[in-house]
Amino acid sequence: MSAYCTIAELTERIGAVELAALSDLDGDGALDPATVANAIQDASAHIDSYAQEKYAVPFSPIPDVITKRAVILSIYFLQLWRDSVTDAYAQAKRDVDTWLMALAKGTVSPGISPKPAESAGAATVKYNVDPRRFGRGHFL
Repeated sequence: MSAYCTIAELTERIGAVELAALSDLDGDGALDPATVANAIQDASAHIDSYAQEKYAVPFSPIPDVITKRAVILSIYFLQLWRDSVTDAYAQAKRDVDTWLMALAKGTVSPGISPKPAESAGAATVKYNVDPRRFGRGHFL
């Protein structure tokens, strides 16, 4: 699975001290890269779960609009795991989910072309055959 944002982008959004505090689940006071990576993966999977309706996922290259939403979701998940979701990030997550629902419906775009429509299946094949000329015990 592809990660739609980086630790550096999360740090840019909330700062190194806040990111370390959110990711420090073991209480040693240091940033835990594995915890942050898990939040980023969860955010990316959340985005893919909506985007796969209309787009080939994972996105490559990653549109900026997807990265911005992945940052918000990653921070939200880190706060959720610490049981410290702020009102601002709860609202931001609702806004992201609303946008993702619109993305799945095709009413907004990440700036790339949707995946080609899937075919309805193979065409039906019809055979035209002549009547039987031979049968059991007789010739026609």
